Amino acid sequence: MTTIAEYLAAAQIQAAPVDPAAPGAPKVTVGVPEGWQQVPPQMFPGSYGVWTQPPANGWADNTVLLVATFTPAVDPAELLSHAFADARQLPAWQDIDTDTADFDGLPSAAITGTYEVQNLTLWAYNRYIIVNSDSAQYLVQLTITTRNDSDGTAPTTILEGLSISA
Repeated sequence: MTTIAEYLAAAQIQAAPVDPAAPGAPKVTVGVPEGWQQVPPQMFPGSYGVWTQPPANGWADNTVLLVATFTPAVDPAELLSHAFADARQLPAWQDIDTDTADFDGLPSAAITGTYEVQNLTLWAYNRYIIVNSDSAQYLVQLTITTRNDSDGTAPTTILEGLSISA
């Protein structure tokens, strides 16, 4: 089971983080659940955006958005064939759903499941989307992690607000 990072390294493809303000960067937005806040960018260098709810008992449900550009470009189908490996290596990972359908016409793959960390069972969603523009190719990665016993409204809000424009 090869991860995306391992695939990129083996293929000698460089992935560089993209700043949301960079010229030509895709515009990616997510829905922000009530009570969640954006984390200052300097706390997570290289991220496109991070949002969390206030911590409770040592844990904060969160969303991490990463955007990277590739040099050279990748074959989207090949890259996305490795999309589920990272999640499936998490402790006690259990698949709930996988999806390889396009997202708004863009090549995409998503995996949803649960895993365990210390005394917590966490619900996780990872979606990878390939965006081609006139000047570059980008990978958008959205990761949502919540307590498994959360009511599910936060992931719904985040996903319903997910949009990408090149």
